[in-house]
Amino acid sequence: MNETVRPKYVEANGTTLTGRFPVSFELEGYSSGKRRNDVKVGMVEPERLQQWDLASDEGKFHGGDETAPKPLALFTAGVVTCFMTQLRTFARQCGVQVSGLQTRAKFEWYAQRNGQDPYVAHPNRFVLDIEFVTDSSLEAQKRLVRAAAKGCFAEQILSINLVHRLKHEGEWVVCEMD
Repeated sequence: MNETVRPKYVEANGTTLTGRFPVSFELEGYSSGKRRNDVKVGMVEPERLQQWDLASDEGKFHGGDETAPKPLALFTAGVVTCFMTQLRTFARQCGVQVSGLQTRAKFEWYAQRNGQDPYVAHPNRFVLDIEFVTDSSLEAQKRLVRAAAKGCFAEQILSINLVHRLKHEGEWVVCEMD
């Protein structure tokens, strides 16, 4: 008998149970051009899903050939599409009927250069405009936006530091950030 085995954190109707569950992705990347990077990426928890081949490249001003989207284009698209997914995921729980969902976003950084040192990137302002058709109250809509922002894994990455490790003589060494 072939039964579908559901992960422990999912009820029969597909909703999640109270509690904590892991979500992780693994990526393997390699450089394949002047500034081009190719990456194989896939979810490994809570379940292993299909891997996807993605690529990034920079424009000529940055030494690339622009054969693929820029890394920041992929990053910003990930944040926006994750947020849009979470809006629809949490709409029912927040009592908001969502249709015709559209977003516009602007992600702004600036690069600070001091003398001959490499520039340092600084986030400046990130704005996400959300528009959808609903009869729900403004307060319910705001509650939905807050829930989606808190549930958006891509948006939440903006609040933690990334650990950088360097392989040296067969060992992984953490690079301390100043």
